[in-house]
Amino acid sequence: MMISPIRLLMFILPWAAIGVALALVAAGAVKGKNVFKNQAAAWLTTIVMVVLAIGIGYAKAPVNNPAPSPDYPSETIPPAAASSYVWDNARVLSSKTVRQLDQRNERLWSRYKATVGVVTCNYGRDDLGDYALQCAEDMGLGGCDMIVVLDISGDNYWLLQGNDLRRDFTDQDCTDYAYDYMEDYFARGMYDDAVLDLTEMLEAWYGTYYA
Repeated sequence: MMISPIRLLMFILPWAAIGVALALVAAGAVKGKNVFKNQAAAWLTTIVMVVLAIGIGYAKAPVNNPAPSPDYPSETIPPAAASSYVWDNARVLSSKTVRQLDQRNERLWSRYKATVGVVTCNYGRDDLGDYALQCAEDMGLGGCDMIVVLDISGDNYWLLQGNDLRRDFTDQDCTDYAYDYMEDYFARGMYDDAVLDLTEMLEAWYGTYYA
């Protein structure tokens, strides 16, 4: 293992300073003087002790490599690529489906500056709407975006729209779209078809909305 030049210098410097201090003491002894009564020498000694303390502390410090970040719980921020808005935490989507969803979001962004986030999870609680909102915030979604969350273990799903869309795509629209285009597939465990069918219809809605 190589030692950095700074660490090596901080290791050597304190001992060099001690050597200087000892030489001053020896010189004072030869002349019959108490070197600690000399103001300049006293200051030098203080500096030596400070440098020594810093040097020893630095020598004992760990190598300056950051500790790895802890893994996020599967129901918070997933280990997904930052450029993807598909977080398959429950591992129920095929790679082909994830690719199709990513491509759909690329089209939505290029045409309408909008994104539909997709999250699968095993949340299993009653406040899935709050969880969907937190996921949207973690993804960095905006007022013209949407997010759909599929809670596999909780046997539930939730479609949430951004605040800027609430007047034209209401909460009731969220309920209707999710039920009409996901319920049948979701109930049969066909999660790929569920998210693809829903997001296809949402893409069509954006096309009408921005026409």
